[in-house]
Amino acid sequence: MPELYRVEEARMEDGRHPRLSSESAGSETWVGASTAFAMSFVWQGAATRVVQGENQLRLLGDHCQSLGMKRILFLSSPSVAASKAGSAVVDFLGERIVARLDSIPPHSGEEAVANGVHLARNAAIDGVVALGGGSVSDTAKAILIVLAEGGDIADHANIFYPPDRYDQKILARPKLPLLVIPTTASAAEVTPGLGIRARNGHKLVFWDVNVVPRIIILDPEAYRETPVGVLASTGMNAFAHCVEGLYSRVRNPVSSALALHAARGLFHALPAMIAEPAVDRYRMTVMAGAHLSGHVIANARVGLHHAICHGLGSHGGLGHGEANAIMLPHVMRYNASVAGPELAQLAEAMGIDVRGKPEAQSALAAIDLVVDLQHHIGVPRRLRDLGFDRDKIAAIARMTLSDRGAYFNPRPAPPAEDIAAVIEAAW
Repeated sequence: MPELYRVEEARMEDGRHPRLSSESAGSETWVGASTAFAMSFVWQGAATRVVQGENQLRLLGDHCQSLGMKRILFLSSPSVAASKAGSAVVDFLGERIVARLDSIPPHSGEEAVANGVHLARNAAIDGVVALGGGSVSDTAKAILIVLAEGGDIADHANIFYPPDRYDQKILARPKLPLLVIPTTASAAEVTPGLGIRARNGHKLVFWDVNVVPRIIILDPEAYRETPVGVLASTGMNAFAHCVEGLYSRVRNPVSSALALHAARGLFHALPAMIAEPAVDRYRMTVMAGAHLSGHVIANARVGLHHAICHGLGSHGGLGHGEANAIMLPHVMRYNASVAGPELAQLAEAMGIDVRGKPEAQSALAAIDLVVDLQHHIGVPRRLRDLGFDRDKIAAIARMTLSDRGAYFNPRPAPPAEDIAAVIEAAW
């Protein structure tokens, strides 16, 4: 693996950058095949303050005070709540905690959201603090949606109707403030999106810019106890955000720039973290890269890869990070025929010299490097190795067709048989 964050910029013999050419001046896109962006785009910024560094948990009281949070609902999972970090956060919050739900499971569902809403209403809370991974963050957002919008959480879900209709609910009411302390590299806390498991096993997806946390704290004390394997698999989830953001149908110059920078950092930091898991610097770099990846999909969204992973999790029982780690190169191959320029950019970000090479060759090199990354960090690479039931593939393929990720994918929504073939290749 290349040295951490080592970047060498290529130049022509006369000193000019190889991507810049006056021949493209005045065109409707920025110059260079692998850096072409539409001049018209929309970027949605988030009103979030991000704090990374040591001893930030000790300032929780000050952070909550800055948001006017005096009556807090505290959310966590059983394992994180029982950790040293969990105990520390509860101590630092003290009497501000008036309600507590620390039983949130992986792939949190409608029941957990309803329980949280009930606790929040009875305690008359004025804010939420969430400590944990993606399921905890998503549950916190879902609770805030129901508190503000009313009804049940399922009433506010977005739906994709193949081949090209996407219905997104408008959730305009103000939400209570949310402060999140992530313990994994899922980056779920960063985005306006969330997923909640329906009672029938389907993954319900939502989008609400008003639930984005006001404060995100990235303190190594919070994730120092997280098993390195969990950070590796959720780190692959973050890397997948970068990949899908690069070739999303709604990508833009800002999301693409962030995707390439975050992918480069994750590509180097993940193996370094595995080699030296006790070194905080590598864990912090992974978490920072994951955070950037969240900003990528907050605008560019995710594609078919995440749509499949949602089903593998909610219906197949796999962890979201594990599903991402396994499926990514397979979905990249599926999209390679229409995402050659973007995958060539990715290859270059990971250290491949793409000058003078066909885009298709560079795209395949990027996929090969992702497979190499799987090997280096020891994440699962086959569904069968996790005990996944092969008989569920057809149902998950059908389920994928209604996931919003299929709408934003660069290749049009494929038939269920094609999706099943992609999943089968990973079995």
